[in-house]
Amino acid sequence: MKTKTSKFLIVTMLLSTLLITFNGCDESQLEISNPNTVSQLDFFQNEADFRVAVNGMIHPITAVFFWGRVVHTGPLLRSDAFNVVPFANNTTMSTLQGVPGVSRWSSDMFPQLYQAIFRANTILEEANDENLPAGNARNEILGQAYFMRAFANWYLAAFWGNVPLILETPDPDNQETFFPNQSSQTEVFNSVIADLTMAASMLPPTWSSNDLGRPTSGSALALRGKTNLYLQNYAEAAADFQAVVDSGVYDLLPAAQYEENFTTSNENNIESVFELQFAPQDNFVWGSDIPLTGSQSNFYIDYSPPTVSLDRGHYINPHILQVFEDNGDTVRRNATIAFDYPGATGYGGLPFLEDFAPDIEAANVAGVDALFTRKYAFLFAGTRQELPGFGQTTGVNWRLIRYSDVLLMLAEAENANGDQAAAISLINQVRQRAQIADLPGGLSQQEVFDAIVNERIMELTGEGHRYLDLVRWGLADDVMGQGSTIAGGRHPKSLAGESAFFTPGRDELLWIPVPQLNANPNLNQNPGY
Repeated sequence: MKTKTSKFLIVTMLLSTLLITFNGCDESQLEISNPNTVSQLDFFQNEADFRVAVNGMIHPITAVFFWGRVVHTGPLLRSDAFNVVPFANNTTMSTLQGVPGVSRWSSDMFPQLYQAIFRANTILEEANDENLPAGNARNEILGQAYFMRAFANWYLAAFWGNVPLILETPDPDNQETFFPNQSSQTEVFNSVIADLTMAASMLPPTWSSNDLGRPTSGSALALRGKTNLYLQNYAEAAADFQAVVDSGVYDLLPAAQYEENFTTSNENNIESVFELQFAPQDNFVWGSDIPLTGSQSNFYIDYSPPTVSLDRGHYINPHILQVFEDNGDTVRRNATIAFDYPGATGYGGLPFLEDFAPDIEAANVAGVDALFTRKYAFLFAGTRQELPGFGQTTGVNWRLIRYSDVLLMLAEAENANGDQAAAISLINQVRQRAQIADLPGGLSQQEVFDAIVNERIMELTGEGHRYLDLVRWGLADDVMGQGSTIAGGRHPKSLAGESAFFTPGRDELLWIPVPQLNANPNLNQNPGY
Protein backbone atom coordinates (compact mmCIF):
# COMPACT_ATOMS: atom_id res chain seq x y z
CA MET A 1 0.00 0.00 0.00
CA LYS A 2 1.50 3.27 -1.07
CA THR A 3 1.28 6.35 1.13
CA LYS A 4 0.43 9.54 -0.71
CA THR A 5 3.05 12.23 -0.35
CA SER A 6 1.41 14.81 -2.60
CA LYS A 7 -1.65 15.38 -0.44
CA PHE A 8 -1.99 18.20 1.99
CA LEU A 9 -2.14 17.08 5.61
CA ILE A 10 -5.64 17.15 7.03
CA VAL A 11 -5.06 19.01 10.26
CA THR A 12 -8.11 19.64 12.36
CA MET A 13 -8.72 22.51 14.68
CA LEU A 14 -11.41 22.02 17.25
CA LEU A 15 -13.09 25.33 16.59
CA SER A 16 -16.36 24.06 17.98
CA THR A 17 -14.84 24.50 21.44
CA LEU A 18 -13.91 28.11 20.87
CA LEU A 19 -17.23 29.77 21.64
CA ILE A 20 -16.83 31.89 24.76
CA THR A 21 -19.10 31.00 27.67
CA PHE A 22 -20.09 33.93 29.82
CA ASN A 23 -20.81 32.86 33.41
CA GLY A 24 -20.85 36.08 35.36
CA CYS A 25 -17.16 36.25 36.29
CA ASP A 26 -15.42 39.62 36.09
CA GLU A 27 -13.94 40.79 32.80
CA SER A 28 -10.33 40.40 33.90
CA GLN A 29 -10.83 36.66 34.32
CA LEU A 30 -12.05 36.42 30.73
CA GLU A 31 -8.64 37.56 29.51
CA ILE A 32 -6.77 34.66 31.14
CA SER A 33 -5.52 32.08 28.63
CA ASN A 34 -5.80 28.40 29.43
CA PRO A 35 -2.23 27.07 29.15
CA ASN A 36 -3.55 23.64 28.12
CA THR A 37 -5.45 24.80 25.04
CA VAL A 38 -5.15 27.27 22.20
CA SER A 39 -7.94 29.82 22.41
CA GLN A 40 -9.41 31.52 19.37
CA LEU A 41 -8.03 34.86 20.55
CA ASP A 42 -4.51 33.39 20.72
CA PHE A 43 -4.65 31.33 17.56
CA PHE A 44 -5.21 33.55 14.52
CA GLN A 45 -1.90 35.40 14.53
CA ASN A 46 -0.44 34.85 11.06
CA GLU A 47 -0.77 33.17 7.68
CA ALA A 48 0.44 29.81 9.00
CA ASP A 49 -2.36 29.75 11.56
CA PHE A 50 -4.95 30.42 8.89
CA ARG A 51 -3.59 27.66 6.66
CA VAL A 52 -3.93 25.19 9.55
CA ALA A 53 -7.48 26.45 10.11
CA VAL A 54 -8.33 25.87 6.44
CA ASN A 55 -7.29 22.23 6.71
CA GLY A 56 -9.37 21.89 9.88
CA MET A 57 -12.34 23.39 8.02
CA ILE A 58 -12.14 20.71 5.33
CA HIS A 59 -11.87 17.83 7.78
CA PRO A 60 -15.59 17.45 8.66
CA ILE A 61 -16.38 17.08 4.95
CA THR A 62 -13.95 14.17 4.51
CA ALA A 63 -14.63 12.59 7.89
CA VAL A 64 -16.49 9.34 8.37
CA PHE A 65 -19.83 10.99 9.19
CA PHE A 66 -19.98 12.68 5.81
CA TRP A 67 -18.03 11.79 2.67
CA GLY A 68 -15.78 9.31 4.46
CA ARG A 69 -18.67 6.91 4.82
CA VAL A 70 -22.19 7.92 5.75
CA VAL A 71 -23.14 9.91 2.64
CA HIS A 72 -22.64 6.71 0.65
CA THR A 73 -24.51 4.42 3.03
CA GLY A 74 -27.45 6.79 2.87
CA PRO A 75 -28.46 9.23 0.12
CA LEU A 76 -26.05 8.29 -2.67
CA LEU A 77 -27.13 4.64 -2.69
CA ARG A 78 -30.76 5.73 -3.15
CA SER A 79 -30.11 5.72 -6.89
CA ASP A 80 -32.04 3.28 -9.10
CA ALA A 81 -28.67 1.87 -10.15
CA PHE A 82 -28.35 0.03 -6.83
CA ASN A 83 -30.56 -2.82 -5.66
CA VAL A 84 -29.46 -2.71 -2.02
CA VAL A 85 -29.49 -5.84 0.11
CA PRO A 86 -31.39 -4.82 3.26
CA PHE A 87 -29.41 -4.85 6.50
CA ALA A 88 -31.55 -3.71 9.43
CA ASN A 89 -31.51 0.07 10.01
CA ASN A 90 -28.19 0.49 8.19
CA THR A 91 -29.86 0.48 4.79
CA THR A 92 -33.28 2.03 5.36
CA MET A 93 -32.14 5.42 4.07
CA SER A 94 -30.69 3.91 0.90
CA THR A 95 -33.85 1.85 0.29
CA LEU A 96 -36.24 4.80 0.79
CA GLN A 97 -37.75 3.24 3.90
CA GLY A 98 -36.13 5.45 6.52
CA VAL A 99 -38.00 7.38 9.18
CA PRO A 100 -36.76 10.13 11.50
CA GLY A 101 -35.23 9.05 14.76
CA VAL A 102 -35.06 5.36 13.83
CA SER A 103 -32.92 4.84 10.74
CA ARG A 104 -29.22 4.57 11.31
CA TRP A 105 -27.15 7.45 9.88
CA SER A 106 -30.21 9.71 10.09
CA SER A 107 -28.51 12.26 12.33
CA ASP A 108 -24.86 12.20 11.33
CA MET A 109 -24.35 14.19 8.12
CA PHE A 110 -26.29 17.34 9.02
CA PRO A 111 -24.06 18.51 11.93
CA GLN A 112 -20.86 17.65 10.03
CA LEU A 113 -21.73 20.18 7.36
CA TYR A 114 -22.53 22.88 9.89
CA GLN A 115 -19.24 22.18 11.64
CA ALA A 116 -17.43 22.94 8.38
CA ILE A 117 -19.56 26.08 7.94
CA PHE A 118 -18.74 27.26 11.47
CA ARG A 119 -15.04 26.89 10.77
CA ALA A 120 -15.32 28.70 7.43
CA ASN A 121 -17.21 31.55 9.08
CA THR A 122 -14.57 31.79 11.79
CA ILE A 123 -11.78 32.08 9.22
CA LEU A 124 -13.65 34.78 7.28
CA GLU A 125 -14.36 36.76 10.45
CA GLU A 126 -10.92 36.49 12.03
CA ALA A 127 -8.94 37.65 8.99
CA ASN A 128 -7.78 41.27 9.11
CA ASP A 129 -5.07 43.42 7.58
CA GLU A 130 -2.63 42.64 10.39
CA ASN A 131 -2.84 38.86 10.75
CA LEU A 132 -3.50 38.21 7.06
CA PRO A 133 -2.41 41.13 4.86
CA ALA A 134 -3.83 41.62 1.39
CA GLY A 135 -2.14 39.51 -1.26
CA ASN A 136 -2.09 36.06 -2.80
CA ALA A 137 -2.00 34.22 0.53
CA ARG A 138 -5.07 36.07 1.79
CA ASN A 139 -6.94 35.32 -1.42
CA GLU A 140 -6.01 31.65 -1.31
CA ILE A 141 -7.14 31.27 2.30
CA LEU A 142 -10.36 33.24 2.14
CA GLY A 143 -11.19 31.81 -1.28
CA GLN A 144 -11.06 28.31 0.20
CA ALA A 145 -13.28 29.39 3.09
CA TYR A 146 -15.89 30.81 0.71
CA PHE A 147 -15.70 27.66 -1.42
CA MET A 148 -16.07 25.19 1.44
CA ARG A 149 -18.92 27.18 3.00
CA ALA A 150 -20.64 27.08 -0.39
CA PHE A 151 -19.86 23.37 -0.74
CA ALA A 152 -21.39 22.53 2.64
CA ASN A 153 -24.46 24.68 2.01
CA TRP A 154 -24.89 23.11 -1.44
CA TYR A 155 -25.30 19.64 0.06
CA LEU A 156 -27.49 20.93 2.86
CA ALA A 157 -29.84 22.48 0.29
CA ALA A 158 -29.71 19.51 -2.10
CA PHE A 159 -30.32 16.86 0.57
CA TRP A 160 -32.54 18.67 3.08
CA GLY A 161 -34.01 21.63 1.19
CA ASN A 162 -35.07 24.24 3.74
CA VAL A 163 -32.22 24.58 6.22
CA PRO A 164 -30.71 27.30 8.43
CA LEU A 165 -28.42 29.55 6.43
CA ILE A 166 -25.56 30.37 8.81
CA LEU A 167 -23.23 33.05 7.46
CA GLU A 168 -21.86 34.28 10.80
CA THR A 169 -20.64 32.63 13.98
CA PRO A 170 -23.17 32.80 16.84
CA ASP A 171 -23.14 35.93 18.97
CA PRO A 172 -22.76 35.00 22.67
CA ASP A 173 -24.71 38.13 23.60
CA ASN A 174 -27.65 37.21 21.38
CA GLN A 175 -29.19 33.86 22.22
CA GLU A 176 -31.42 34.02 19.14
CA THR A 177 -28.37 33.40 16.96
CA PHE A 178 -28.10 29.93 18.49
CA PHE A 179 -31.61 29.03 17.27
CA PRO A 180 -31.70 30.04 13.60
CA ASN A 181 -34.75 29.82 11.38
CA GLN A 182 -34.82 27.81 8.17
CA SER A 183 -34.24 29.42 4.79
CA SER A 184 -35.75 28.14 1.57
CA GLN A 185 -33.75 25.87 -0.69
CA THR A 186 -33.62 28.66 -3.27
CA GLU A 187 -32.27 31.13 -0.70
CA VAL A 188 -29.53 28.71 0.30
CA PHE A 189 -28.59 28.03 -3.32
CA ASN A 190 -28.46 31.77 -4.00
CA SER A 191 -26.09 32.17 -1.05
CA VAL A 192 -23.98 29.36 -2.53
CA ILE A 193 -23.77 31.31 -5.79
CA ALA A 194 -22.66 34.45 -3.93
CA ASP A 195 -19.94 32.56 -2.04
CA LEU A 196 -18.71 30.83 -5.18
CA THR A 197 -18.53 34.17 -6.97
CA MET A 198 -16.17 35.35 -4.24
CA ALA A 199 -14.22 32.08 -4.36
CA ALA A 200 -13.83 32.19 -8.14
CA SER A 201 -12.38 35.70 -7.92
CA MET A 202 -9.85 34.75 -5.22
CA LEU A 203 -8.72 31.19 -5.90
CA PRO A 204 -5.91 30.34 -8.34
CA PRO A 205 -6.66 28.31 -11.49
CA THR A 206 -4.12 25.68 -10.38
CA TRP A 207 -2.02 24.86 -7.32
CA SER A 208 1.55 23.69 -6.91
CA SER A 209 2.23 19.98 -6.43
CA ASN A 210 2.26 20.32 -2.64
CA ASP A 211 -1.32 21.65 -2.64
CA LEU A 212 -2.95 19.58 -5.35
CA GLY A 213 -6.59 18.92 -4.63
CA ARG A 214 -7.47 22.24 -3.07
CA PRO A 215 -10.41 24.05 -4.70
CA THR A 216 -9.53 26.28 -7.64
CA SER A 217 -11.27 29.05 -9.54
CA GLY A 218 -12.41 26.32 -11.95
CA SER A 219 -13.87 24.32 -9.05
CA ALA A 220 -15.83 27.37 -7.95
CA LEU A 221 -17.13 28.13 -11.45
CA ALA A 222 -18.16 24.51 -12.01
CA LEU A 223 -20.05 24.28 -8.72
CA ARG A 224 -21.64 27.69 -9.37
CA GLY A 225 -22.75 26.42 -12.78
CA LYS A 226 -24.19 23.30 -11.18
CA THR A 227 -26.09 25.45 -8.68
CA ASN A 228 -27.49 27.60 -11.48
CA LEU A 229 -28.46 24.43 -13.34
CA TYR A 230 -30.39 23.17 -10.31
CA LEU A 231 -32.13 26.56 -10.10
CA GLN A 232 -32.90 26.34 -13.84
CA ASN A 233 -30.89 29.50 -14.49
CA TYR A 234 -29.77 27.98 -17.77
CA ALA A 235 -28.08 31.00 -19.35
CA GLU A 236 -26.02 31.63 -16.21
CA ALA A 237 -25.19 27.93 -15.89
CA ALA A 238 -24.00 27.77 -19.51
CA ALA A 239 -21.78 30.83 -18.97
CA ASP A 240 -20.18 29.28 -15.87
CA PHE A 241 -19.51 25.93 -17.52
CA GLN A 242 -18.20 27.62 -20.67
CA ALA A 243 -15.74 29.58 -18.52
CA VAL A 244 -14.42 26.28 -17.16
CA VAL A 245 -14.03 24.95 -20.70
CA ASP A 246 -12.38 28.15 -21.94
CA SER A 247 -9.89 28.16 -19.05
CA GLY A 248 -7.85 25.51 -20.88
CA VAL A 249 -6.96 23.85 -17.57
CA TYR A 250 -9.02 20.69 -18.08
CA ASP A 251 -9.37 17.92 -20.62
CA LEU A 252 -10.59 14.33 -20.87
CA LEU A 253 -8.23 11.46 -20.20
CA PRO A 254 -7.86 9.04 -23.12
CA ALA A 255 -10.13 5.98 -23.17
CA ALA A 256 -7.35 3.70 -21.96
CA GLN A 257 -7.03 5.81 -18.80
CA TYR A 258 -10.73 6.32 -18.05
CA GLU A 259 -10.62 3.97 -15.04
CA GLU A 260 -7.81 6.03 -13.51
CA ASN A 261 -10.52 8.46 -12.46
CA PHE A 262 -11.50 5.99 -9.71
CA THR A 263 -8.23 4.56 -8.45
CA THR A 264 -5.19 5.82 -6.57
CA SER A 265 -3.23 6.17 -9.80
CA ASN A 266 -3.19 9.54 -11.53
CA GLU A 267 -5.18 11.42 -8.91
CA ASN A 268 -5.82 15.14 -9.37
CA ASN A 269 -5.36 14.62 -13.08
CA ILE A 270 -6.31 16.90 -15.97
CA GLU A 271 -9.92 15.66 -15.86
CA SER A 272 -10.38 16.47 -12.18
CA VAL A 273 -12.16 19.75 -11.48
CA PHE A 274 -12.57 19.02 -7.78
CA GLU A 275 -11.87 15.91 -5.74
CA LEU A 276 -11.75 15.20 -2.04
CA GLN A 277 -8.36 14.10 -0.78
CA PHE A 278 -7.99 10.90 1.23
CA ALA A 279 -4.92 9.21 2.66
CA PRO A 280 -4.39 5.55 3.63
CA GLN A 281 -4.23 4.94 7.35
CA ASP A 282 -4.37 2.15 9.88
CA ASN A 283 -5.69 4.16 12.81
CA PHE A 284 -9.46 4.32 12.90
CA VAL A 285 -11.54 6.13 15.49
CA TRP A 286 -15.23 6.18 14.62
CA GLY A 287 -16.41 9.74 14.09
CA SER A 288 -13.07 11.20 15.12
CA ASP A 289 -12.13 14.80 14.47
CA ILE A 290 -8.44 13.92 14.85
CA PRO A 291 -6.10 13.99 11.83
CA LEU A 292 -5.46 10.67 10.10
CA THR A 293 -8.12 8.80 12.07
CA GLY A 294 -11.52 10.01 10.94
CA SER A 295 -10.58 11.48 7.55
CA GLN A 296 -10.41 8.41 5.40
CA SER A 297 -12.04 6.79 2.42
CA ASN A 298 -13.32 3.66 4.08
CA PHE A 299 -16.52 3.81 2.04
CA TYR A 300 -15.38 0.95 -0.19
CA ILE A 301 -17.54 -1.36 1.93
CA ASP A 302 -20.58 0.43 0.51
CA TYR A 303 -19.57 -0.29 -3.09
CA SER A 304 -17.97 -3.71 -2.68
CA PRO A 305 -19.88 -6.91 -3.55
CA PRO A 306 -22.16 -8.66 -1.03
CA THR A 307 -19.61 -11.16 0.28
CA VAL A 308 -17.06 -8.39 0.90
CA SER A 309 -19.28 -5.61 2.24
CA LEU A 310 -19.98 -5.49 5.96
CA ASP A 311 -23.43 -4.11 5.13
CA ARG A 312 -24.32 -6.98 2.74
CA GLY A 313 -23.76 -4.81 -0.34
CA HIS A 314 -25.90 -4.36 -3.43
CA TYR A 315 -26.31 -5.36 -7.07
CA ILE A 316 -26.37 -3.16 -10.16
CA ASN A 317 -29.77 -3.21 -11.84
CA PRO A 318 -29.82 -4.61 -15.40
CA HIS A 319 -31.39 -1.52 -17.00
CA ILE A 320 -28.15 0.33 -16.23
CA LEU A 321 -26.10 -2.28 -18.09
CA GLN A 322 -28.57 -2.16 -20.98
CA VAL A 323 -27.81 1.53 -21.63
CA PHE A 324 -24.14 0.66 -22.15
CA GLU A 325 -25.03 -2.26 -24.41
CA ASP A 326 -27.45 -0.21 -26.50
CA ASN A 327 -24.68 2.32 -27.17
CA GLY A 328 -21.89 -0.20 -27.76
CA ASP A 329 -19.95 1.32 -24.86
CA THR A 330 -17.42 -1.17 -23.48
CA VAL A 331 -14.85 1.37 -22.21
CA ARG A 332 -17.06 2.85 -19.53
CA ARG A 333 -19.10 -0.32 -19.00
CA ASN A 334 -16.02 -2.30 -18.01
CA ALA A 335 -14.88 0.42 -15.62
CA THR A 336 -18.32 0.76 -14.02
CA ILE A 337 -19.81 -2.73 -13.72
CA ALA A 338 -18.09 -5.94 -12.64
CA PHE A 339 -19.76 -8.84 -14.45
CA ASP A 340 -19.06 -11.75 -16.77
CA TYR A 341 -17.71 -10.50 -20.10
CA PRO A 342 -14.64 -11.68 -22.05
CA GLY A 343 -11.53 -10.76 -20.12
CA ALA A 344 -13.41 -9.61 -17.00
CA THR A 345 -11.39 -9.62 -13.79
CA GLY A 346 -12.11 -9.35 -10.10
CA TYR A 347 -10.03 -8.40 -7.07
CA GLY A 348 -6.30 -8.57 -7.60
CA GLY A 349 -6.76 -9.17 -11.32
CA LEU A 350 -8.13 -12.68 -10.82
CA PRO A 351 -10.61 -14.01 -13.43
CA PHE A 352 -14.08 -12.66 -12.66
CA LEU A 353 -15.88 -16.00 -12.55
CA GLU A 354 -13.30 -17.34 -10.11
CA ASP A 355 -13.05 -14.34 -7.83
CA PHE A 356 -16.74 -13.43 -7.79
CA ALA A 357 -18.03 -17.00 -7.48
CA PRO A 358 -19.54 -16.47 -3.99
CA ASP A 359 -21.18 -13.22 -5.08
CA ILE A 360 -22.60 -14.81 -8.22
CA GLU A 361 -24.06 -17.55 -6.05
CA ALA A 362 -25.58 -14.91 -3.74
CA ALA A 363 -27.13 -13.17 -6.75
CA ASN A 364 -28.64 -16.44 -7.95
CA VAL A 365 -30.14 -17.08 -4.52
CA ALA A 366 -31.55 -13.53 -4.44
CA GLY A 367 -32.97 -13.93 -7.95
CA VAL A 368 -31.16 -10.93 -9.44
CA ASP A 369 -28.56 -10.47 -12.17
CA ALA A 370 -24.93 -10.95 -11.14
CA LEU A 371 -23.90 -7.33 -11.77
CA PHE A 372 -21.67 -5.57 -9.28
CA THR A 373 -20.18 -2.13 -8.77
CA ARG A 374 -16.60 -1.59 -9.95
CA LYS A 375 -16.04 2.13 -9.32
CA TYR A 376 -14.71 2.76 -5.82
CA ALA A 377 -14.98 -0.94 -4.92
CA PHE A 378 -11.15 -1.08 -4.79
CA LEU A 379 -10.79 -4.07 -7.07
CA PHE A 380 -7.40 -2.62 -8.01
CA ALA A 381 -6.13 -2.79 -4.41
CA GLY A 382 -5.28 -6.48 -4.33
CA THR A 383 -6.91 -9.82 -3.69
CA ARG A 384 -9.78 -10.16 -1.26
CA GLN A 385 -7.37 -11.55 1.30
CA GLU A 386 -5.14 -8.50 0.87
CA LEU A 387 -7.94 -5.95 1.13
CA PRO A 388 -7.74 -3.67 4.16
CA GLY A 389 -10.41 -4.22 6.78
CA PHE A 390 -12.96 -1.76 8.04
CA GLY A 391 -11.24 1.47 9.01
CA GLN A 392 -8.09 0.68 7.03
CA THR A 393 -8.18 2.07 3.55
CA THR A 394 -6.31 2.51 0.33
CA GLY A 395 -7.04 6.22 0.42
CA VAL A 396 -8.48 6.70 -3.06
CA ASN A 397 -9.70 10.24 -3.73
CA TRP A 398 -13.36 10.83 -4.51
CA ARG A 399 -13.78 12.77 -7.74
CA LEU A 400 -16.71 15.10 -7.08
CA ILE A 401 -16.63 17.14 -10.29
CA ARG A 402 -15.00 15.77 -13.42
CA TYR A 403 -14.55 17.61 -16.69
CA SER A 404 -16.86 15.16 -18.46
CA ASP A 405 -19.58 16.07 -15.95
CA VAL A 406 -19.02 19.76 -16.75
CA LEU A 407 -19.38 19.05 -20.49
CA LEU A 408 -22.63 17.16 -19.94
CA MET A 409 -24.05 19.84 -17.64
CA LEU A 410 -23.09 22.46 -20.23
CA ALA A 411 -24.88 20.36 -22.85
CA GLU A 412 -27.95 20.27 -20.64
CA ALA A 413 -27.91 24.04 -20.19
CA GLU A 414 -27.41 24.67 -23.92
CA ASN A 415 -30.24 22.29 -24.77
CA ALA A 416 -32.55 24.06 -22.32
CA ASN A 417 -31.52 27.36 -23.94
CA GLY A 418 -32.60 25.97 -27.33
CA ASP A 419 -29.18 25.32 -28.87
CA GLN A 420 -29.45 21.61 -29.69
CA ALA A 421 -26.47 21.70 -32.06
CA ALA A 422 -24.15 22.98 -29.32
CA ALA A 423 -25.51 20.40 -26.89
CA ILE A 424 -24.97 17.52 -29.34
CA SER A 425 -21.39 18.65 -29.99
CA LEU A 426 -20.64 18.63 -26.27
CA ILE A 427 -22.20 15.20 -25.75
CA ASN A 428 -20.18 13.87 -28.66
CA GLN A 429 -16.93 15.02 -27.02
CA VAL A 430 -17.74 12.70 -24.14
CA ARG A 431 -18.83 9.89 -26.44
CA GLN A 432 -15.69 10.16 -28.56
CA ARG A 433 -13.53 9.60 -25.50
CA ALA A 434 -15.57 6.45 -24.85
CA GLN A 435 -14.97 5.40 -28.46
CA ILE A 436 -18.62 5.11 -29.39
CA ALA A 437 -20.59 6.59 -32.29
CA ASP A 438 -21.51 10.27 -32.32
CA LEU A 439 -25.10 11.34 -31.88
CA PRO A 440 -26.60 12.46 -35.19
CA GLY A 441 -27.50 16.08 -35.84
CA GLY A 442 -31.04 17.35 -36.07
CA LEU A 443 -32.34 15.87 -32.81
CA SER A 444 -35.23 17.58 -31.05
CA GLN A 445 -34.87 19.19 -27.63
CA GLN A 446 -36.55 16.18 -25.97
CA GLU A 447 -34.33 13.74 -27.88
CA VAL A 448 -31.22 15.63 -26.79
CA PHE A 449 -32.43 15.63 -23.20
CA ASP A 450 -33.04 11.86 -23.36
CA ALA A 451 -29.53 11.43 -24.76
CA ILE A 452 -28.08 13.45 -21.86
CA VAL A 453 -29.95 11.27 -19.35
CA ASN A 454 -28.43 8.13 -20.88
CA GLU A 455 -24.99 9.68 -21.30
CA ARG A 456 -24.91 10.56 -17.61
CA ILE A 457 -25.72 6.92 -16.81
CA MET A 458 -22.75 5.72 -18.86
CA GLU A 459 -20.33 8.39 -17.73
CA LEU A 460 -21.26 8.90 -14.08
CA THR A 461 -22.97 5.81 -12.64
CA GLY A 462 -21.54 5.07 -9.21
CA GLU A 463 -20.23 8.59 -8.59
CA GLY A 464 -23.12 9.98 -6.56
CA HIS A 465 -25.02 12.08 -9.12
CA ARG A 466 -27.90 9.90 -10.29
CA TYR A 467 -30.40 10.28 -7.45
CA LEU A 468 -30.18 14.07 -7.35
CA ASP A 469 -30.41 14.11 -11.16
CA LEU A 470 -33.65 12.11 -11.09
CA VAL A 471 -35.14 14.39 -8.44
CA ARG A 472 -34.30 17.65 -10.22
CA TRP A 473 -35.50 16.29 -13.56
CA GLY A 474 -38.80 15.21 -12.02
CA LEU A 475 -38.13 11.61 -13.08
CA ALA A 476 -37.63 9.97 -9.68
CA ASP A 477 -41.23 8.80 -9.39
CA ASP A 478 -41.26 7.42 -12.94
CA VAL A 479 -38.07 5.45 -12.37
CA MET A 480 -38.33 4.53 -8.69
CA GLY A 481 -41.96 5.06 -7.73
CA GLN A 482 -44.49 2.45 -6.69
CA GLY A 483 -45.13 0.01 -9.52
CA SER A 484 -41.95 0.76 -11.49
CA THR A 485 -40.55 -2.33 -13.19
CA ILE A 486 -37.65 -0.63 -14.97
CA ALA A 487 -35.06 -2.98 -13.49
CA GLY A 488 -35.48 -6.02 -15.71
CA GLY A 489 -39.11 -6.47 -14.74
CA ARG A 490 -38.43 -5.67 -11.09
CA HIS A 491 -38.55 -2.56 -8.98
CA PRO A 492 -35.06 -1.01 -8.61
CA LYS A 493 -35.15 -1.66 -4.83
CA SER A 494 -36.91 -5.04 -5.05
CA LEU A 495 -34.63 -6.75 -2.54
CA ALA A 496 -35.79 -4.40 0.22
CA GLY A 497 -39.44 -5.33 -0.20
CA GLU A 498 -42.70 -3.79 -1.37
CA SER A 499 -42.29 -0.56 0.62
CA ALA A 500 -38.92 0.36 -0.92
CA PHE A 501 -40.09 2.88 -3.49
CA PHE A 502 -39.91 6.64 -4.11
CA THR A 503 -42.80 8.60 -2.59
CA PRO A 504 -43.46 11.98 -4.26
CA GLY A 505 -43.73 14.85 -1.82
CA ARG A 506 -41.42 13.10 0.63
CA ASP A 507 -38.36 11.47 -0.87
CA GLU A 508 -37.14 14.48 -2.83
CA LEU A 509 -35.48 15.43 0.47
CA LEU A 510 -34.08 13.71 3.54
CA TRP A 511 -35.66 14.24 6.94
CA ILE A 512 -34.32 16.88 9.32
CA PRO A 513 -32.56 14.92 12.11
CA VAL A 514 -34.65 14.60 15.28
CA PRO A 515 -31.83 15.81 17.59
CA GLN A 516 -31.72 19.05 15.58
CA LEU A 517 -35.49 19.48 15.85
CA ASN A 518 -35.31 18.88 19.60
CA ALA A 519 -32.45 21.36 20.01
CA ASN A 520 -33.92 24.15 17.89
CA PRO A 521 -37.64 25.01 18.21
CA ASN A 522 -37.42 27.12 15.02
CA LEU A 523 -36.89 24.06 12.79
CA ASN A 524 -39.73 22.26 11.03
CA GLN A 525 -39.61 18.71 9.69
CA ASN A 526 -39.62 18.19 5.92
CA PRO A 527 -42.93 17.16 4.29
CA GLY A 528 -43.98 13.53 4.43
CA TYR A 529 -42.02 12.63 7.55
